[in-house]
Amino acid sequence: MNYEKIIQDTSSQKILLSILIVTLIVFSPVFNTSEFFTYDDNWYIYENENVINFSWESVINIFTTLQGGQYSPLGEVYHSFLYYLFGKNATAFKICALLVHFLNVFLLFKIFNNIFQDKLLITIVVLFFAIHPMQVETIGWISVIFRNAVFFMFLGYMFYLKYIEHDFEKYRLIPVLVCFIFAFLTKEQAILFPVGLVLIRMMKFDFFWNKRFIVEILCWAVVALILGLITIEITKTGGPSIVDRSVSFDEKAGLLVKTISAYSYNFLFPFELSFSYPYPTDKLNISFFNMLVVVGLLITGVIISFRDKVFRFGFLWLIGFLSLGLAFSFFHLRDSFMADRYSYLAVIGFSLLLYWILSYSKKILSTNILFLVLVSYFSISYAILSFNRISVFKNSKTVWTQAVEVNPENQYAHNSLGFYYRNKNQIDTAFSYYKKAIGIDSNYYLAHSNIGKVYFNRKQYDSALFHVTKAISINPSYKRAYINRTALYKKMNKLDSLIPDLDRLLFFFPDHPDYLKERALTYFKLKKYDKAIMDALVLSKLTPDNPFPNYLIGHSSLMAKDYPKANKFMDKAIAQKGDDGNYYFIRSLCRFRMNRNLDALNDAIKAKKLGHNVNKVYLSGLIQEIKKGNN
Repeated sequence: MNYEKIIQDTSSQKILLSILIVTLIVFSPVFNTSEFFTYDDNWYIYENENVINFSWESVINIFTTLQGGQYSPLGEVYHSFLYYLFGKNATAFKICALLVHFLNVFLLFKIFNNIFQDKLLITIVVLFFAIHPMQVETIGWISVIFRNAVFFMFLGYMFYLKYIEHDFEKYRLIPVLVCFIFAFLTKEQAILFPVGLVLIRMMKFDFFWNKRFIVEILCWAVVALILGLITIEITKTGGPSIVDRSVSFDEKAGLLVKTISAYSYNFLFPFELSFSYPYPTDKLNISFFNMLVVVGLLITGVIISFRDKVFRFGFLWLIGFLSLGLAFSFFHLRDSFMADRYSYLAVIGFSLLLYWILSYSKKILSTNILFLVLVSYFSISYAILSFNRISVFKNSKTVWTQAVEVNPENQYAHNSLGFYYRNKNQIDTAFSYYKKAIGIDSNYYLAHSNIGKVYFNRKQYDSALFHVTKAISINPSYKRAYINRTALYKKMNKLDSLIPDLDRLLFFFPDHPDYLKERALTYFKLKKYDKAIMDALVLSKLTPDNPFPNYLIGHSSLMAKDYPKANKFMDKAIAQKGDDGNYYFIRSLCRFRMNRNLDALNDAIKAKKLGHNVNKVYLSGLIQEIKKGNN
């Protein structure tokens, strides 16, 4: 049977439709009921005020504020629109994610149909991109908005092909640039967009190193550099913790080799994929032989790239779009050294290289049987594995339980299971998982912080303080631990210790009203009235309709014996909130000190009527002063 002729004679529409139907069948379990995760889905979607309160005002906020140390306004708008339509229906969100994946498959087919002549290559590569098990995470985990960014990237490549077909008319680059910007505003990883442009140009015209091409490359590089610098600055504001590890160059190189090997193995044999691939807790020992093999394969890839256009396209596509994922492993930036979602586009490069190797083997062996058997094996196994893996992403429990099954020494999975059970109010079970995480990695700051939270709820404050402080010592940039420790210091009445942590939180969140209020109150309790007044003045500007800052300035001024100032600000506080007995009582004390005894008595009586406990001796003293004529 001449399968190549059959494919060549089959219309592109039928091939594309067949791929989409297979994809739908493979990912059909996504239609089963599922839940949001308590890992990113919470703060990014269903706890995000801008998402759950869809309005023009929220859209403006989305475009003018950062969320979790990232700027992905189009991603937030997309989620807010879905939340408006479906509420907290995670299944509907995942179905929409699958629809976006369908669009990406459709566009990739169109792109490849334009730049490649080999229909069998197009069919196999697009099919593998569509159904590979490493793609499941991008569909099953709702927060992975990169799939939407890829839609804009592929759309940009379509426009770029139009630009090439119309003799490089410059105005046709405008929609390409717009798609680049839209992709970046969806997810920052889209800064790799120019990689595809360069490879498409090289595939269409070989290298074609003319002046126009070089200038064009430089322009795209400048845009990518600008967007990259913006991303770095945004990341500094918060979000996923950038972990500062002291790692030798040898260990970095070793982990890079391990990462390349792991991604390659997971593509070929995706039997033990995981939601999390934590850094090894022990020193990583990569044999010289393994390192030599990986380096040798890379060198071989470079050599073949100079000889074969198709191989070059796949090889450079793979390296280019996997580069950020490899950077995470080399620089130790995150808790995990790799993730399936980082390979969403790299799967295309892997698939193209696999096709090239199988085709080359077919030429050497002069037989089609092995080629057919291997392509069938990979296609069927990928389909079955993806079909089964979708159910893993049903909820937080299933995804992290599977991660523990794959790697029992995964501290992040144990910690996340603890978080899941804590949300289910199964505190003892949660505590046991947190302890397992610490047992695997004694320096795992998230687990220490979570154990501290359990001890706090049990009112074992000394134990809670130990673990929260440990979390901060391991990762001084972990904001949640400071929030937890301030709550502890308040409960333990350690006011002097509370101030430095509030200072740190205000460093992380400048002029945050809640932390300003807390610091102002703490200064007041410490009798540092000048500092309390300074914070309250800032707070009054941030929240002009809030009477509390005026009250605190008034009360602090009273304690500092500046009675006219105290009276002035208590007037303002009462004008804003006239039903607070405490406000009237403080103003009564101010007026008493200013010898305005009748006004002081009226305020004291008003305070008592509003429920404030006014000392009878104080009332009697005011009445006696008035009788003496001291009004």
